[in-house]
Amino acid sequence: MNMSGSIVAKLTEWEGVDSPLAPLNNLQEEAIASVAESLLDRPMPAHIKQKPSVEVKPIDNNFQDYNKNKEKESGLFPVFDKIERGELVISTGQECLHWMHELESCLLDQELKPYRHYIEELERQKEITNGLQEQVNTSLDQLSLLTNQYESVKQKSTELHTACQHLLKEQTQLNETNLKMQDNLKVFLEYEKIVHKLDSATLSVQSEAFLPLIAKINENMMYLIDHPHYKESGNYLALYKTALIRGLSMINVFVTGCIDSAAKGANQSAALATGSSEVPHTTLTLFYGRFRACVPRVRHLIVEIERKQDQAMEYKQLLQSIEHHYLNSRRDLLTPSVKAAVSQLLTVHSRDHCGLLRAGCAFLLHVCEDETQLHSQMFSPITDPQPDGAEIDNRPNLTSFLSKLCEVLYDNLRPLIIQVSHLETLAELTTILRVEILGQHCSTYPHLIAYRRIGQQILQDVQERLVYRTSVYIRSDIIGYQPSPGDLAYPEKLEMMEAIANQQMEDQKGGKGAHSRQNSTSSVVSMTSMEVGSINTKSYMSCSPADLHGMWYPPVRRTLLTLSKLYRCLEKPIFSGLAQEVLASCLDSIASAAQQISANPKKSVADGKLFEIKHLLIVREQIIPFQSDFMVKETSLDFTKVKTAALTLFNKKGEILNLNSSNALLEFLLEGTPGVQEHLRDSKKEVDRRLKASCEQFIQDSVKSMLGELQQFNSKVLDFYQIRGDKSAKLSTQPWAADTNLQNIVAHTTRDIKAKVPLIQRKMQLYLANRETEFILFRPIRAQILTAFMTLITTLKAEYTADQEVVVGCPNQEQLAAILASVAVKPLQRSRSSTASREVSTSPEQQQHLRQLSRESSVPKESLGDIQEKPASEQQEKIAEEEKSASEQPAKITDD
Repeated sequence: MNMSGSIVAKLTEWEGVDSPLAPLNNLQEEAIASVAESLLDRPMPAHIKQKPSVEVKPIDNNFQDYNKNKEKESGLFPVFDKIERGELVISTGQECLHWMHELESCLLDQELKPYRHYIEELERQKEITNGLQEQVNTSLDQLSLLTNQYESVKQKSTELHTACQHLLKEQTQLNETNLKMQDNLKVFLEYEKIVHKLDSATLSVQSEAFLPLIAKINENMMYLIDHPHYKESGNYLALYKTALIRGLSMINVFVTGCIDSAAKGANQSAALATGSSEVPHTTLTLFYGRFRACVPRVRHLIVEIERKQDQAMEYKQLLQSIEHHYLNSRRDLLTPSVKAAVSQLLTVHSRDHCGLLRAGCAFLLHVCEDETQLHSQMFSPITDPQPDGAEIDNRPNLTSFLSKLCEVLYDNLRPLIIQVSHLETLAELTTILRVEILGQHCSTYPHLIAYRRIGQQILQDVQERLVYRTSVYIRSDIIGYQPSPGDLAYPEKLEMMEAIANQQMEDQKGGKGAHSRQNSTSSVVSMTSMEVGSINTKSYMSCSPADLHGMWYPPVRRTLLTLSKLYRCLEKPIFSGLAQEVLASCLDSIASAAQQISANPKKSVADGKLFEIKHLLIVREQIIPFQSDFMVKETSLDFTKVKTAALTLFNKKGEILNLNSSNALLEFLLEGTPGVQEHLRDSKKEVDRRLKASCEQFIQDSVKSMLGELQQFNSKVLDFYQIRGDKSAKLSTQPWAADTNLQNIVAHTTRDIKAKVPLIQRKMQLYLANRETEFILFRPIRAQILTAFMTLITTLKAEYTADQEVVVGCPNQEQLAAILASVAVKPLQRSRSSTASREVSTSPEQQQHLRQLSRESSVPKESLGDIQEKPASEQQEKIAEEEKSASEQPAKITDD
């Protein structure tokens, strides 16, 4: 009841004046009014049952009736009426109370009567409201029914619309399928037309309709390949392939016919040219005109084939067939002429291998370039991706064809190359191949891969021959060199050359010589010597006999000349190995020559050692410009483990069949593997080692020749100090240490120093010819002389009396220095150019090495950087300073 009341209240508030829940505009109100008017006369639907209407009386009328009745009853209450009418007489108090009670009841009824009447009215309105609610519920049920019916109609309408759209879509798909089927059937239906056109007698390869017909066949084949699920796809694809093969065969016949016609015409032109005594290699130019003329006729066909070669294998096979036929025709045409031209070149350059190589390679370059141009006019390059690091070859078939043409020259050159014995010829051939052919030609024509390959192959053969002949040359002319007496005539040759140089210098001072020093030097030096000297960055211009290349020992000169040739001809790894072998052989030859000079009774040991030092310095200086390591890694097998394992197996014969870890056979297999050892041979270090050993040996021999007896006495003194038990025992009491005996030793040693020091310095001047080098090498000799005498002086002061010292007569440091200064050989006076050249006759590396030897062989040490070219007086002052410093350390020398 409350819910329905709230609904009714809300319905009444829809059009409230103050705040309507659903306000309507004028147009909407007019529409509702028109609908209401139309509904007034509309009959009730037949399926809706009508209920009896309830008469609703307005509440205002009931209240009006009530007010009228109230006016009618506006008189006195009934109890008063009875009294007025005299019907009731109150005589007693009881009656009065009874009357009062009735009066109160009347008053109460009078007061409650409006409320009772209102309650009755409310009950009546309640019945009316209930009737209205029933009518509203009935209306709502009818509206719900209408809503359901509307939704049903709406759903059916939607389904109908969807069905219509589906039908339209199916219709569209059917139309598309129909069109697609027509297109698909077009491929199958066109076959008959295409075959009919191919069978037509009027169809030719050069006609405008031919290429579009081939393109249509190819298009239909691609369509059938893309749609293999069609029922007749396989059959028609085979039919189209047959048609395509027929069309391509027509192209093949036409193109090969054009090529054969051009080849036939070129053969006729060549025959006419040969009959007219043309040069064979000039007739090659006649072989290109006919082929260039047929290019426009077949080029468009080949372009179409190249464009479609990735679509079908038939196109690729046809292109390969045409190219092979073309190359075979060119090979049959060119090979006889190329052979004739090469034969003619062999005849012309029968004794000139370099000229033959240049002319043959130039001829091949011309042929390869012409063939490449002609091939590029007819065929396009291949654009297939190449592997990383692989040589890019866009025309492999052409490269193979050109390689066969180039092999004609290679087959004729190789027998000549393997017969060349001269290293100069092989070196020149290598230079031509590396600089001209592989350098200039191949850089100018990088696309000629066949030409580059044949050049590399010839270069490898020449280098192989060069390496072999170098090995033979090493064995025969370096290791096996038998020196003549003139080759070992040292120092006679140096003295003779020095005399000649001094005479020339005197002539120049007197104005008699008109030629420069360089010209006089070059008159003595041969061309071979000058070529060897050119490999060094410093040129020799000295007139000293030791500086002349012609005075070098022949194996040294040959070694340096061989290295200069090989350095320009071989790759660095090959050159390093071969150079190591050459240097090792040269060092052995120098050592052998030095031994022969030393063994000559007319010569001294110092001559052999200075000869070896001189040539080792030359070799060490001359190999510096070569940018090579001069080292070789040799690998060998060490079978020590195999021997040990075999002995273990032999000792454990009974354990061969043991099925455990101590099986002897298993141990032999595991432990008997030979070891791999690597040895690094460095020729530069070998030169340094031999130079160091030679210098040390020369120093020791020189010192021993002058201080032999004195050194023996000092050694005996040291032995005496070590073995004497009683400290009171005197050295002077020993028979071998008597003062008279010691006097003889000192006198003999002093005489040897005066006699041999000038000879040693003179020999160093002849052989080394460099004042600074001489001073560095002589310094340890001088230091050892001073050290030996200072040791003797210390012994004399400790073991002998003053009188005995006077008897012995040992010179002190100042006296000894004066003796050495007095007997020292004065430096040779040379011209300024000679002095400058002498200053560069030893490289900084050699001077540093000699300084190292000096530091290792002497007690006093001096930096080479402090040594300069000084006059004799300055050198004597420096010697005096060294003697003074040595005298200040007698105790240290004695202890040592």
